[in-house]
Amino acid sequence: MKENYFEKSFLIDTHLISQNQSFSLCSLIDSDSVIYTIIHSNLVDKVCEKLKIQSISLAKEKLIRDYDEKIFKKIITHKILLNLIIESHKKLTVSMLIADIDHHEVILSKF
Repeated sequence: MKENYFEKSFLIDTHLISQNQSFSLCSLIDSDSVIYTIIHSNLVDKVCEKLKIQSISLAKEKLIRDYDEKIFKKIITHKILLNLIIESHKKLTVSMLIADIDHHEVILSKF
């Protein structure tokens, strides 16, 4: 019997940090299937403006699976780099791929 994906995932308040600026949002933590941290493409311009950062072109395009195992319809070509705080845990220099993801602002991979 196939396990329900959401039994291994949960939502948590997250803070993106760069240059003494912070951007708060809600992230899906994936405890099983996603190997990349992904930020929704609709949110990137707001995050970059607030945190005074720019997106970075990937050296090689990526085609990755969504959290529900569907293949993204668009090839991922850019990412952003920033610091991340989840509750009191800080992760320095997180690479977030930019993609159109359903229903979530950010999907966090296992760290």
